[in-house]
Amino acid sequence: TIIPNMLVTGILAVVFSLAYLVWATLFVQKKNAGVALILLSIAMLLVGGGIFPPVIGMIIGILGTRISTPLTWWRTHLSVDLRHFLARGWPGSFFASLIAWLLLFPGINIMGYFFGVNDPNLTVILILLAFGSLLLTILSGFAYDIQL
Repeated sequence: TIIPNMLVTGILAVVFSLAYLVWATLFVQKKNAGVALILLSIAMLLVGGGIFPPVIGMIIGILGTRISTPLTWWRTHLSVDLRHFLARGWPGSFFASLIAWLLLFPGINIMGYFFGVNDPNLTVILILLAFGSLLLTILSGFAYDIQL
């Protein structure tokens, strides 16, 4: 954080996180909504909003810049067979990503508190699985949108 006071840091982290949540749910279809999400993510990062929420927020913001834009780049760089394969796998990759993120949080905390599992390797594996499945879901989501 760039704020030296812990109380102010906590308040600003909550304020920027709530602003991100409101913007992402109510204004995502607006022009430049993705840029606003990226800026709010950077603000969250600077005021102590953690590491992963701002990083994921920036990824979502980058994707938000592609709302209502033609998907010509994806059409030219993905073969038809690969697009069909990825589009068919979109629901499964979304479900896998959801499960991976739930295993990461709150799963790690639940496993540690109730079952005494405290394995750093498991945490790293779940982080890699969560981000990998997120990237696969993004790719398959674009392929699915091309099919529409």
